[in-house]
Amino acid sequence: MKSTRFRRIAALAASWACLGPATHAADSPDDRLGPLVESISAAQDPRVQDALVRIDGTGRRLLALRSYLRSGAHLAERWSWTVEQISAFEGSPERQALDAEIERVRGAFRQANPGYDLWVNPQVRSLDVQVEHWNGNESVAAAADALLAAAAAFLGAPAFPAERPEAARSALESFLRDYVPTPSPAIAAPGLSPHGQMRAIDFQVQRGGTIVAGPSLASIASDWDTAGWTLRLESAVRAASSRFVGPLASPREPWHYTYVPEALVSR
Repeated sequence: MKSTRFRRIAALAASWACLGPATHAADSPDDRLGPLVESISAAQDPRVQDALVRIDGTGRRLLALRSYLRSGAHLAERWSWTVEQISAFEGSPERQALDAEIERVRGAFRQANPGYDLWVNPQVRSLDVQVEHWNGNESVAAAADALLAAAAAFLGAPAFPAERPEAARSALESFLRDYVPTPSPAIAAPGLSPHGQMRAIDFQVQRGGTIVAGPSLASIASDWDTAGWTLRLESAVRAASSRFVGPLASPREPWHYTYVPEALVSR
């Protein structure tokens, strides 16, 4: 009977097997990229391996792998909660404390902006949802395409140690760790989103049940900055709670605030 780890590695191998057309030359960058990435992936945390096989396309996988490598020793503490952990969070004192902080901000916002309210998604963003978002997000697709092209060029450079497998793997790992995505993805790699531990809150401005300023990068200038909601939300957050840090600066999201539980503040 196969072990769980063996099944993960086998799934990774199968998922990377069709990275490049069979018509490529044997020593082309595309053909060399697949085995190297497979080797790097198989050495990662089992949770990373499971996430990678669910990500669509070589570029998106490379982009996610970059984030996992850069997380290093902090990956475990950042990783999204399991279904069991999410269930335990619901109804817990920590959940009640978060809801109370959100209500304080909503109260301050309603008082300062009559007729308007704030809406917050009350659900923890599960790994399943994060993978779905990663596979469909346009900013991720653009960054992934650029990374794929850069990685292929890196492998094709004369100085790349193609004939030494360990050195080649190490070189690609270093390349991924140092690479700066352009454009910057608007969401975190699956498993690393602070929404996965309810450590991030997206406030959305609504009026009469209709969202007038939501979490869209394309609408920041018109719906948030020009309409004044960026400063109005920030003012309400500052007046009502000391548990929210933000808004997120990179990528810029005026609706996104990091939640810091009291237990973490007192560490």
